[in-house]
Amino acid sequence: MKKLLFIAILAGAAWWYFVGGRSITEAQVNDFYRATEAATLARKPDDLCNLLAEDFTSSGTVALGGQRRAQSQSKSQVCEGYVALYEAWDKLGEKMGGTLQLDSTYEIHSIEVAPDKKTAKVDISSSLDVAGSLTNIRSRSTDTLVRRGGKVLLLRSEGTASVGAGS
Repeated sequence: MKKLLFIAILAGAAWWYFVGGRSITEAQVNDFYRATEAATLARKPDDLCNLLAEDFTSSGTVALGGQRRAQSQSKSQVCEGYVALYEAWDKLGEKMGGTLQLDSTYEIHSIEVAPDKKTAKVDISSSLDVAGSLTNIRSRSTDTLVRRGGKVLLLRSEGTASVGAGS
């Protein structure tokens, strides 16, 4: 009896590891972007980093000050950028006499779950306004999400972004 129970538990764990914990749904994709927005507004760069796969990569172009620049980054580079950005905003907020208000919106244009349910491609646009019109960040990207160990993670992001002042 104990052997049968042990085999059943082992089979269930194997199924979860190889199938259940690796398949992704549209609902999980939507939850992922809600969690991303919550971490952004809560000013938690570590939480944002935890939403990236270990083998995450991003590529695209960034427009800043009228100049466009191609950029590719790994997870560690993006995470360092998150930390530096939030630290800069904290320092600027202190100089301005308070905490800078962050306003975030995003729109999912499409979600395409792969037939094997192992990945999802997402066409998404987002905006982040810092202190009203002090800084405005706009982006549009195609993201690839995966589910590993029961957690949805961003594996790849390819897109464009612009950083400017004013609306």
